[in-house]
Amino acid sequence: MKKSCKIAWIGQAALLICSLSNLAWAQSGRRIPQTPGEKPILRLETREVLLPLSAWDEYGRNVADLKPKDVVVLEDGQMRPVTDLRHEAANIVLVLDLSNEIGTFKNGPSQRVPRESPEAWKPKRYELLPRNTTREFADNLVAQFSTADHLAIIQYSDKAQLIQDWTQDRDEAFASLRTKFRAGLKASLYDALMLAVERLKTRASGRRIIVLVSDGMDTRSRTRRQQVVDAIRRAQVTVFVVSWTAVLRDEIERVAQWMSSHEAQNSATTKRIAELRRHILELGSTEAELSRLAEESGGQILLPATHDRLAAAPREVIREIGAQYTLAYLTERKPGVDNWHRVEVIAARPGLTLRTRERYYAGE
Repeated sequence: MKKSCKIAWIGQAALLICSLSNLAWAQSGRRIPQTPGEKPILRLETREVLLPLSAWDEYGRNVADLKPKDVVVLEDGQMRPVTDLRHEAANIVLVLDLSNEIGTFKNGPSQRVPRESPEAWKPKRYELLPRNTTREFADNLVAQFSTADHLAIIQYSDKAQLIQDWTQDRDEAFASLRTKFRAGLKASLYDALMLAVERLKTRASGRRIIVLVSDGMDTRSRTRRQQVVDAIRRAQVTVFVVSWTAVLRDEIERVAQWMSSHEAQNSATTKRIAELRRHILELGSTEAELSRLAEESGGQILLPATHDRLAAAPREVIREIGAQYTLAYLTERKPGVDNWHRVEVIAARPGLTLRTRERYYAGE
């Protein structure tokens, strides 16, 4: 090899080594040393953010042909490029409230069947219709969920219990409800929600959804409410709530009026009526908390007014889940600088209604 060629080759090799060294510095996140007067090299890092997005047309129908061009994403007020909109399979945890702290109002409707009293002068006695509305709801949801999705079932009262782990088999889910469905007294709502989040985190792909049937009361949990709220946000879970609150307010009010009109007015009756009235006030607070939980997660709360409507609510829930896309967009923000980011998704297509969560967590 000629001397001039060897010198040229050595020079090229040195330049290559220098370039690779600079690249390694850039990829490691360290600053590349700059010569005096040279402009600094900025390292921009993009990452993909995934959000649930529900879409309806002007007639309230699910939109099946949504495209990235149909939406505009603003993250902390800055426009972000939408890279994908897709329908993904859902991972659904059904969480059932089987507590009975104030009475058995969730077990059946209080329009009661009169029985003739043998003593004509005594008022008619009443008995509850034999029915369990929560079980009807669960059976209806299992019958209607898509077998392309995965379903798990948790029930809670005195403790939270996973009675069905992930399955796509409706018969298996029905069998678990038939053999493991058990009511109790106390309410461990937050423990049940935390258990649901932990099960959802085991699913590597697909949307993460909780369907919660609850009155919002909690008297037994070791988990605190804020812990649950933070866990739901971090795991990017969407919560759909079917609330007992409207049904229970009506049920309890009618029972309180019945007791005032037909039962002996002694200290026990007065105490029970006062207890029922306090419960009605408490339901107002729990309904507000359930609403916030659903809305902040990008989900929705349903407030059926009767047992029949609550038992039939799975149809609306399944419709809501079916309206949901997974929206993907790119951001230049880095996790750890400011982990919580505000997001607004705006319709760029006439007649379109959209719903997603208002914030996402970038720390994990």
